[in-house]
This record gives sequence, C-alpha cells and structure tokens, in this order.
Amino acid sequence: MLKSAYKPPGEPGLWHDFLTQLERTLTHIEAHPATVEYLTHPRRTIALTVPVQLDDGTVHFFSGYRVVHNIALGPARGGVRFHPRVSLGQTVGLAAIATVQSAVFRLPYGGAAGGITVSPRDLSTGELERLTRRYAAELVDVIGPEKDILGPDLGTGERQMAWIMDTFSTNRGFTEPGVVTGKPPQLGGVSKRGEAVGRGVLYAVEEYAKSRSKTIAGATVAIQGYGKVGRAVARLFQSAGARVVAVSDEWNAVYQPEGIDVAALQAHYKETGRVEGFPGAHTIGRDALVGIDADLLILAAVEGVINEGNVDQIRARTIVEAAIGAITAEADARLRELQTPVIPDLLAGGGGLAMDYLEWVQNFSMFNWSEDRVWEAMQRRVSQTLAEVSAYAEKQDIDLRLAAYELGVSRINVATAMQGVYP
Repeated sequence: MLKSAYKPPGEPGLWHDFLTQLERTLTHIEAHPATVEYLTHPRRTIALTVPVQLDDGTVHFFSGYRVVHNIALGPARGGVRFHPRVSLGQTVGLAAIATVQSAVFRLPYGGAAGGITVSPRDLSTGELERLTRRYAAELVDVIGPEKDILGPDLGTGERQMAWIMDTFSTNRGFTEPGVVTGKPPQLGGVSKRGEAVGRGVLYAVEEYAKSRSKTIAGATVAIQGYGKVGRAVARLFQSAGARVVAVSDEWNAVYQPEGIDVAALQAHYKETGRVEGFPGAHTIGRDALVGIDADLLILAAVEGVINEGNVDQIRARTIVEAAIGAITAEADARLRELQTPVIPDLLAGGGGLAMDYLEWVQNFSMFNWSEDRVWEAMQRRVSQTLAEVSAYAEKQDIDLRLAAYELGVSRINVATAMQGVYP
C-alpha cells in the first residue's frame, strides 16, 4: 500500500480499494511524484454535524461529509448519498474514483463525493427536506457550478437536487441551476435522467460484446440490486433481447431460469415493495444471487458486494460492475486469477457521469437540447470510451480495469505536470 497516503479515521473501505488499484497502476506507468501525492491526498475533506428538528419537536444531529479529491482537470463533481453506511472513508474513496472516471471519459471534471449517514425511509418528507437544505446551507461557500457540482446517488434523486439548488440559489440571491445535476427537467434537468446509469450499462455491455463479435441478444442476466439503476437495467436488457433470470433487492432474490417477465416483476415490486413472492419465480437468499449461473452478473447496488468471502462462488461468465466499488480490491485480484472478465465501475457506471456533464453544459449555455440529442450524445460518449479502453487493454494485454486506470491516471498526470504546484 502507498505509505504516505492520507488515512481517514475509521474504516477506509473504498479509499483502501482505490489506493490498491492506484498502486497496481503505478507499477505499469510512470507518474510524476507530485501527481502521486495529489492522488493519494484529497484536496478537501469536510465533516459536518447536521442538526435537524424532527416532526416531534426534538433535534437530532446527523453526520455529513463532502470531499473534493482532485481538480486537475476541472471543477469537482460527485454525488450526494443518503445511506446508513455513509462514512468518511467511503466518501473519500468515492471522490477518488470519480476523479479517475472523469479522466477516463475525457470530461473536464475533478472528483468529489458527499453524503449523510441516515436511512431516508425513516424520515418524513418534511424531515428529509430540512436535512437536505441544512446540509446544502453548510456547504454554500464551497460548492457551485465552477467549484463543486453535486448530483444524486444512493438515497437521493430529483427532489433532493431541487432542494439543494433552491437552498444554494436563495443564499446567493440568484438562480443557479448548474450547482446540481440530476434535478427535475422543469428546473433545467435532463428528461429521464434516472435511466442514465442503466442505459450507460447497456451501452457499455453492447460495446464490450461487439468488440468480441458477440451480442446481448439471448444472453442470460442476473441483476444484483433493484433500485433505480437495477430496474432500468432489467427493462433495458430485456428490451435488447437478453433473458433476465434473477433479480435481488436488499432482502431477497427471485430466480426464474426460463426468464422473468420484467414488466410483471416491476408491477409486483410497486405493489409490495419487494421482489420476494413474485409469482412463478423461486425466492432465494439475497446473497445467493452472486452464485447464479448466467452470462452476465450485473452489480447495481452498493460497494463490496463481491469480496473475499464469496468471490469463489461466482459462476457468471462476465461481471458488470455498475455500482462504484461493488468488487473489493482483493476480490478483483482473485477474479483475475480465475480469468473472469470484469467490465469495471469506471466504465460500466459512466452513463450517469456522461449525462451529468450534458446537463451541466446545457445549464451553462442556457439552452436545452432535445431528448433524442441528449441520449445520442450520452451513448456516443459511453461507447467511444469503452472502445478506447478495450483497444488499449488488448494492445497492452491487460484487463479493462487496469487499462482504465492507466489511461485516467496518465491524463491527470499530464494536467498536473503542466500546471505545476502553486507555491
């Protein structure tokens, strides 16, 4: 492990995984010592206590974070996560991965991330609004469209982005839509942005399959996670001709070898709030899904799903890491030993990043593009990036994750060397 790297208090989590991948990258490419120091030390970490008056009149303090990792390529950009497992180590890791992902996609962004340690479903709408607005108010001086752009992540969506935008704008005295992405279309957001990550996964897998003279049609798919991304992935892959055979939520999984009717599953989930009990499917343990025999295992929930404890259970022919950090560094090394192909998070999860960039550009230009133009631009960006990284991986005879890290870190290294270190 890189000895001089920043050490966040508590469990390092994703930050540890990032440093492991970075160290592996640096054994294959040369980077200036200043670049290494910048990448192993976040530019700014903010830990907040966020007071909120609950509906019963009591005041509760929540832990919140905002991290800017690197701005060598442009202003920071990263999601805001509301989840019980949010921690500083996780947030620093998400911000660092966002830095490299932006570089891989050739976007003028640095990496950032933020969040609050909370279970959103435990709060009323009013409590959630007060929590979001107070969090945004604490950050008003350090965020903005040219400083740090916030976006949705686990537990947040259009509503939270609208509240953050309004809080920031109210404090600034003018409307500033570019401070957030993923907001409602009526406020300058992109229509159907919620599908962006799911479509990005589809486009990445299509490009991956094409590079190997294959197609998605007829492929069997198991999807871990049935949130906004998982639901979009299930529908889109079925529409592309794939057969969805298993889906899991945070409680259980359902398995139907002959293929799940995705529309019927969605109706069942909307009615019951769970995939369990879907007619005609076998209900299995949530964690058993990773061992399903399928052509594609798509990880669409949280980090650390594939780890040292279950990596040897994998039977899928290809793993698609749609969620950031869904495969731990140790499990990733084992998958390389097993020669199991992985489309890594830097690539598979890039649809949301590309869509956020397109929304941000429109906000700056004060001109809204047609929905078709936005989707075409997003597909082109994802497909070109996947094709570029695949070609580099084949030329260097390395895996896709290492190829993506090498390309991303190399671009950050050039930008850092050209700018130098401010005295």
